[in-house]
Amino acid sequence: MELSQRTKELNERFLKVMPGGHSNLKVPLIDRPLFFAKGKGARIWDVDGKDYIEYWNGAGPGILGYGNEEYLEALRKQLETLPYLFSGVGLSEVEIELAEKMVHYIPCADKVRFAVSGSEAVQLAIRLARGYTGRPYFIRFDGHYHGWMDNVLGGAVNPDLNSAPFPVEDPHDYLGTAGKAPDALKQGFLLPWNEIEVLGAVLKKYGDQVAMVHMEPILCNGGGCPPRPGYLESVRDLCNQYGIVLSFDEVITGFRVGLSGAQGALGVTPDIATFGKAMGAGIPVAAVAGKKEIMDQLLERKVIGAGTYNGHPLSMAASLATIKILERDDGAVYKQIERVQKKLGDGLKEITKKHDLPVVIQGPRGALFHHFIDAEVVYSAHELHMGADDMKSMDFNSKLIDEGVLALLGGRWYISTALTEADVDETLERAERAMNKI
Repeated sequence: MELSQRTKELNERFLKVMPGGHSNLKVPLIDRPLFFAKGKGARIWDVDGKDYIEYWNGAGPGILGYGNEEYLEALRKQLETLPYLFSGVGLSEVEIELAEKMVHYIPCADKVRFAVSGSEAVQLAIRLARGYTGRPYFIRFDGHYHGWMDNVLGGAVNPDLNSAPFPVEDPHDYLGTAGKAPDALKQGFLLPWNEIEVLGAVLKKYGDQVAMVHMEPILCNGGGCPPRPGYLESVRDLCNQYGIVLSFDEVITGFRVGLSGAQGALGVTPDIATFGKAMGAGIPVAAVAGKKEIMDQLLERKVIGAGTYNGHPLSMAASLATIKILERDDGAVYKQIERVQKKLGDGLKEITKKHDLPVVIQGPRGALFHHFIDAEVVYSAHELHMGADDMKSMDFNSKLIDEGVLALLGGRWYISTALTEADVDETLERAERAMNKI
């Protein structure tokens, strides 16, 4: 698609002073620069005035869409009255009320500590688990994403069953990076997800050395894969058996799937969980929530969790306003999200099958995933990697952008409360045109 003169000029300025985009994971990139000027509801306009129906949601945070007046008023009020506080000294009533809300809704939450990003929250969860158990290792799983820090980024499952299950380097790893600390991948084990026998065997051998099992309870970063029936319950039982802290990464699912997160929706309660993204609806914020005996290590200063912007008033106000909007009328907006998501998913499935292409539509409430693969349901990122037509997905995504629809690469469509049935109808018309071009 031909770039406008305005876009070309902005791209030249960008390339001179910035080293690429805000996040540079080794995934296929959008094949053109996009510069945006304004947004309203579920729509966004580029600098040339072209409108897009927007399913990026800022990679997850934008659950309220653009320009929600109640949300904006809460931010304006906070800026006028208390724009900042000194970290570790000043607290606000807004922060306390937000923590009270989270304790009320989140099953695992006795206490809450706030942070700025999901990456930070995960590192604090690891530290808390190690401090609580006195053990060195954590377990994470293939296809899950827990931030950009060295000890949780990349690696592949070790195929040598006789070796300790530390991740091994893989030259094809899309999360691989230069500059990683030499021993980073020796801080934890990496296992295939949704295979309870593998986890059980590893814990039988190494359980007394494992502080924490950390996972996305619904694998959103790996294709919207659900846990197999009984899997999370069995992981919970194993963690109880070996005295291991069970941790859920709810940075995506928290407040998007529902007020109680995936743990509430699935009925399995971890010991600790990390939150971010939709919690602040666009303002940077994250949190660790967990059992009192684990969290009170911070109160006792046994475990240090520092940070200048932890509990920043603007982030607290944004998060509290978001939760108040989401909880209104017994969470009525979640029913709206379900309704438009089903309409979108059914329509995409019909369009894809009309072109005799295999498709699976899956994912939790608030996050729909569209994959060109012959399956009823996909349970792991490995299954997707082996069976999905990624090139066709990339082509479809590119054609969607041409038609004014912004879906994330990997077939991910985030649903905001601002999305209407009329928006979905128009999305499907544009998706039909895009599908005709691939």
